[in-house]
Amino acid sequence: MSRILFPAVVPAAIFLLISAPALAQDGGPLVIVVTPSGIEQSVDEANTTLTVIDQKTIEESNARSVAELLRGQAGVHVTDFFGDGSQATIDLRGFGPTSSSNTLVLVDGRRLNNSADTAAPDLSLIDIDDIAQIEILQGSSGVLYGNQAVGGVVNIIRKKSFEDSARISVSGGSYGARRLSASGNKVFGRNRVTASAADWSSDNYRDHNEAENQRLSLRAERIDNGLTSYIEAETIDDKIDTPGALLAAELDDDRRQSLAFYANDYFATETRMLRVGMSKVLDDARTLSFDFTNRDTEREFIQTFRPFPGSSTTQERDNKQLSASYQVVPVDSGILTSYLVGISRDETDYELVSIFGPQAIDQLIQDVYLSTHWSTGARGQIDAGVRYSDQQAEIADDDFDDSITVFSLGYSHSFEQVKLFARADQNFRYPTVEEHTSAVGPEPGLETQQGVSVEIGLEYRMAQNRIRGTFYRIDLENEIAFDSTGFNNLNLDQTRRNGLILEGARQWSRAIETRLSFTLLDAEITDGDFDGNQLPLVPERTLRLDGSYRLNPGLLFSMEIIAVDDQVFGGDFANELETLDAYEVVNAQVSYDYKNWVLGLRVNNLLDEQYSEIGNQFTSFGGPPAFAAVNEPSFFPSPERNFWLSAKVNF
Repeated sequence: MSRILFPAVVPAAIFLLISAPALAQDGGPLVIVVTPSGIEQSVDEANTTLTVIDQKTIEESNARSVAELLRGQAGVHVTDFFGDGSQATIDLRGFGPTSSSNTLVLVDGRRLNNSADTAAPDLSLIDIDDIAQIEILQGSSGVLYGNQAVGGVVNIIRKKSFEDSARISVSGGSYGARRLSASGNKVFGRNRVTASAADWSSDNYRDHNEAENQRLSLRAERIDNGLTSYIEAETIDDKIDTPGALLAAELDDDRRQSLAFYANDYFATETRMLRVGMSKVLDDARTLSFDFTNRDTEREFIQTFRPFPGSSTTQERDNKQLSASYQVVPVDSGILTSYLVGISRDETDYELVSIFGPQAIDQLIQDVYLSTHWSTGARGQIDAGVRYSDQQAEIADDDFDDSITVFSLGYSHSFEQVKLFARADQNFRYPTVEEHTSAVGPEPGLETQQGVSVEIGLEYRMAQNRIRGTFYRIDLENEIAFDSTGFNNLNLDQTRRNGLILEGARQWSRAIETRLSFTLLDAEITDGDFDGNQLPLVPERTLRLDGSYRLNPGLLFSMEIIAVDDQVFGGDFANELETLDAYEVVNAQVSYDYKNWVLGLRVNNLLDEQYSEIGNQFTSFGGPPAFAAVNEPSFFPSPERNFWLSAKVNF
């Protein structure tokens, strides 16, 4: 077992100086965010740990996927099965294998997570060239966002412009990867129409891992007398061959191989989305908003879980989301500066048909919430809110209904150069159909996961320097997890996460910027059969250093170091196996902006590290008469050194 070499990494990284300023710099343009409160506000007014990635940073990163872009952000742990971003998950606050159900991902405020099943939010739905800003809200947000907003929220905000424009992007790189995308925006008086399309394919790092994806989207919008109305449609076809996991001896023999019994494994997914909505400014203080989305997903796949052979499986999901809100931001605010009242309805018809028979769920989640903001003077603010959530779920003629009420309370106070903030938020997560139906016990079904998140923080700002420290604690009851030893989902009695995130950013000159973040996280089971054990796939320490050198206004060189501690293997709640090895990865890129052209070269894993972001416990069974279970580690090897070239032209 190797331990992470923080003492060796730190001086080298300081020498390398990396960037991507996620903390907004004083003296720059005012950064407006919406995620923390649901109401537009300055980033400095947010009383929580918030990171903003702006459009310029996104373009200069030369990242080819959202996962690649987020991997270098403070407090964010990204795991990617195949290294191309197509099967990646985002983890805020240490949830490991269940991060896709505990970190909420939004696109323009619309939920991308699946409430009825455990499939991860499909990040391939988002074209990175269409993104204007990403807001990362650390910590629970159960009142404002409801189900699954346990570790935090990632809100991806797409570009919107009322100017005629067009863009073409061509890129390619290692393992036969190529990508072509284009978008156009046309304005007709008070109306605008935006269309975008993308096509990409790759052989990927592993054998039997070819992937291809086609996406087409269209949006029409009209602004007239304070009324903004829109309609958008999107279609995505995605196909990927999956190479499966490798045991330790197989990894040593050939880390790129895929074994013969995985030869037929694949995912083929079709997604169709239609969205309509409006926002009406009633007067200087009041705004009414409405949004409806229908998303249909059809998937065919074969997945082999040895020693069991894979079989053809179909998955159909029809999801309808409705939300409406009424917000008031008084001109003469007084003590009550603003409030937001909202309702949401999330309805899903889901069916999975496999060799084991059908698994189906009809799920309806209906919520109502209130979020308020109170002034305690020129520099102080209190946030308070409440949400009531009701779930009705029917699985195989059994009802699994539940309801819950959660509260939040936050406070922030700003001095001339220092902001202090504290926040408590209750959270919850409803079980999915797979989690209900595979539970082992006298009666099927799992309890709703519930908990509370508490955090305190301090942010120091002076000229071009920013330092932020956040300490947090999340206590959960009935955390939903998968135990690979018994092949069943279960409720862990009690779990606790204590964490510390330290961040620093400095602009040394017009040419040089640096950023440093360090995350310390203890994720532990605190009651029940696994009392005292560490939760799987949660690194205790993570270090990120990045910096850039701008040779001239158009030419930028940057580099980043990401060092991740060793981790308990997925499913190993007993902590019986050795840990997944720590790793250090260096990424570098150069970006050249000339007139309406942006050219980029990105090299990932510059030092050719051989590592795995993901490793799980594999349980095999001996023959008769004992049929003894044997646990051993399995791995999804991450790519070695690879590169990505891109060229974009804007008209």
